[in-house]
Amino acid sequence: MRNEYQVLKNNLLNSYHNKVMVLKAATAVAPQVRENSIADHAFRLSIGLEGLVTVANASGDAESADELEQVVAQCSRGEIPLPAIA
Repeated sequence: MRNEYQVLKNNLLNSYHNKVMVLKAATAVAPQVRENSIADHAFRLSIGLEGLVTVANASGDAESADELEQVVAQCSRGEIPLPAIA
């Protein structure tokens, strides 16, 4: 995967995991609100990743698009990966 996509993918994953960590640490949040908020953040992550797939496809970078599609599929299964360490 091209470095540009890797950086953007990692930014999206970092953002997701940071938001989830804050929600899990917040003691004044009702469990249902926490669950709904985590689901919303997962949805926003998937939209961002799908956008990267679209850009990769539009630019003719099928290899990056395929790798990003694998990450999207993983997230769709509820298996949100940690960002890669650069």
